[in-house]
Formats: sequence, structure tokens, C-alpha cells
Amino acid sequence: MKRITAIFILILAAAVILAACSEPAHKVKITKIENVNMEKLKKMTGTYVGDNNKVYSIVQSLPGGETVKGIDLSAERIKVTYGLEEGSGISQEQFNKYWFNGKNVDKQNFYYNAIYLALLVPNSKGYSFEIEDTTLDVTRQQVEKELKEEFKDFPDVNDEEAVTKFIDKNKAKLKELASEEYQAFQ
Repeated sequence: MKRITAIFILILAAAVILAACSEPAHKVKITKIENVNMEKLKKMTGTYVGDNNKVYSIVQSLPGGETVKGIDLSAERIKVTYGLEEGSGISQEQFNKYWFNGKNVDKQNFYYNAIYLALLVPNSKGYSFEIEDTTLDVTRQQVEKELKEEFKDFPDVNDEEAVTKFIDKNKAKLKELASEEYQAFQ
């Protein structure tokens, strides 16, 4: 009986060790629109394209930010390339499930990110987002035109306090603007 118990304990210990080894040590969750930390974003209001670290921090805080492969800030345009980096803690399956789920998540994220970059980075002149074969290029004027048509109280983006209040008041509508049904910047 003691021998059976000892064998059982050894088998159980081996199973636990194998299960622990098969799980990734650090699994990263990719941020979705509904999970964006608005308080963190609002603290970065008034960031300028010349502040590379802050712009990068904003982009990483937006949907899909954990999959940013590169940022180009030349000519005061924010160009973001998304992809899967080795060692990121994100599996190919997780990456594909997030970006290419058949519900146009890529486009929704791009529109959402363009809206928030227009609000938070007042000197940016345009936005470009790219992932595999999908690209969105939009100018600041296009984004602002749509936002001003939608919101009569659209703030001066150089007034950080007004932008923060605007985001608080309109975050649900801003999310809706990026939705598949709306996508105003085409």
C-alpha cells in the first residue's frame, strides 16, 4: 500500500511539473478598446511629436499597443507598424485571434487610435497604421473635421484641461466613432 501511494505521489508530482512547464511564464494580454486605461492616456494630453518616448507610450497604451513593431515620427506624422515580435510573450495564435478575427478589429483599432492621437498629440499632422496587408492613412484635418461635425463642443487640442474634460464626457461616443458601422475617416 505504501508503495502504491509513493508511486501515485511521484506521478502526481511529475504531472504538476509538466503542466507548469508547458504554460508560458509570462502571457501578455493585448489591449482591446474596452480595456484602454483612460486615466493613463489623459495624463499624456499635450504630448508633442518631438517627444518620442511619450508618443511611443501613448501608442502602447492604445488598443493593440503590445504588438507595436515600430513607430516613425518623421514629418510630424505618426506612423505605427504592428506585428509579432519574438520574445513578446504573445503567441502567433493569440496575435491572429486578436487582429484577424473577421470583425475588422484592425480597422476599428486604427480609427480609435487616430482619434486619440489627434486629441493627445496636438502637433501631429497625420496618422498611418499598418499591419500585414492592411493600412490606414489619415490626416489630422480629416480626423478633426469628423470630430468637429460630430461634437459641437470639440475642444482646442492645445488646451490640455479642455481635452481631458472632452474625453471624460465623450469616451463612449468616441468609441462608437471607431466602430465598424461608423468609420468616418474613409
